[in-house]
Amino acid sequence: MEALHIEGRIDSPQITADGSKGYFEIRGKSLPEDAIEFYRPLERYIVEYVKAPQPLTRIDLRLEYLNSSSSKKLLDLISHIEKIAKEGYQIELNWYHRDEDQDMIDEGVEFAHMTSLKVNFIAEQ
Repeated sequence: MEALHIEGRIDSPQITADGSKGYFEIRGKSLPEDAIEFYRPLERYIVEYVKAPQPLTRIDLRLEYLNSSSSKKLLDLISHIEKIAKEGYQIELNWYHRDEDQDMIDEGVEFAHMTSLKVNFIAEQ
């Protein structure tokens, strides 16, 4: 499976998806005007990935900010990954946040409550 890379912009995050390694990363600010359209390539990629996933899938969410439509879209994307977790595949879902960024910590906690996956909170300087 060929890797997917989407460059970040001022209002949209950088996305790295490498199905051959079972690695996904979303980094930066996520407030695109149309979150559904922006995340469409990643959703297509994940739909294909879950057909033949790696034994371990690692997802790193390194978001500085996300709007509500991005949050909803991320939950939609994670729902595909939840399916393979139920089949016994190992999932590592990491929510990175700045140590002092209470807003993003709160977003992560809310996000964690909406998924069946365990979310690892990792503070960065």
